Amino acid sequence: MSHEHVLSAQPSPATLAWALRQTGGSRVLATEFLTGGVSHANHALVLDGPRPRQVVLRRWARPGWEESDPDFTVEREVAALTVLERAGFPAPRVLAADPEGRECDAPALLVTRLPGHGPDEDDEQSPRFLPQLAATAFALHRVAPPWPGVPDYRPYNDLSDPRPPATSTRPEVWERAFAMVSAPPPPGPVCLIHRDYHQGNTLWRNGQITGVVDWTTASRGCPDVDLGHMCWNLVVDYGEDRAEEFLRHYGALSGTEAHPYWLVRPVVDLLPDVELDEEDLDALEPYLARQLARG
Repeated sequence: MSHEHVLSAQPSPATLAWALRQTGGSRVLATEFLTGGVSHANHALVLDGPRPRQVVLRRWARPGWEESDPDFTVEREVAALTVLERAGFPAPRVLAADPEGRECDAPALLVTRLPGHGPDEDDEQSPRFLPQLAATAFALHRVAPPWPGVPDYRPYNDLSDPRPPATSTRPEVWERAFAMVSAPPPPGPVCLIHRDYHQGNTLWRNGQITGVVDWTTASRGCPDVDLGHMCWNLVVDYGEDRAEEFLRHYGALSGTEAHPYWLVRPVVDLLPDVELDEEDLDALEPYLARQLARG
């Protein structure tokens, strides 16, 4: 059974009953699988009441997550969302949690459903798209401590046996990238970071960002981690010019410039988990080479 099949499977009756108990509802009127996630099973639920209520049920249902990502837990996301609620940042609010899956078919989190949708073509082509992505990241990085329960940043992969992608035509670029990130990271400020900040984890309505979702990997770390993660996603989806524009907007707000180390590290972090195709490599390898030249 593929992970997609597992993640899209309907929550069990016991899980839905738990969601109803947590919200005071008596009946689930509708369920909708929310596409786009690769690590969690996300379903929107419509619950009965004088005004039907929409919530999101997140379940840690991907097989093997406890071995590959044991620290990316329900508790971690609850900790981050609690901090964000205190700060008034646009993110889901926690309604209930079953961290060990004692009542649900997997560890589970029930949160409010934010208005909006993933960015569509109109959003992406708007001149306000990149400035809003930058401003939202800047607002997150200004969330004041303390951040209880939010762990320190760690790379996804330890690079114990780094190898360029098998189909790369520029393996020397990857070898230079491995050498750069094998050194200690540059000193810098520590703040609350999303850790997986990219346009696909933002919601939009009427041309405005309405929120940021998927906080399982939230960390204490350098703000440039979020910038680097956003940049490689922008490079792959829209081209390097859009990534550079995003950095300019963020720099205009922060008065800082992203360190090349943190623009390279998130790209290297894709290996070996993500299979990069020829189109991905055609976009990422020139970008990597330019960041390495800056470093």
